Amino acid sequence: MTGPRDGEVRCLNCFARFRPLPVGTERATCPNCGMEWRISWPYPRTAKIRGPVWEKFPK
Repeated sequence: MTGPRDGEVRCLNCFARFRPLPVGTERATCPNCGMEWRISWPYPRTAKIRGPVWEKFPK
């Protein structure tokens, strides 16, 4: 099953959709708000946000 949103995640800070590139990357930054997230890939075309990158989390 393929679709236009394969590999996209929704930012948990601003709720904008973005595609972490390259596929399989472990960290991605939201282009809308700049928050950096840890990414996992349970399936080849399915990205999932695991949580924020704590070193860059705003205090």
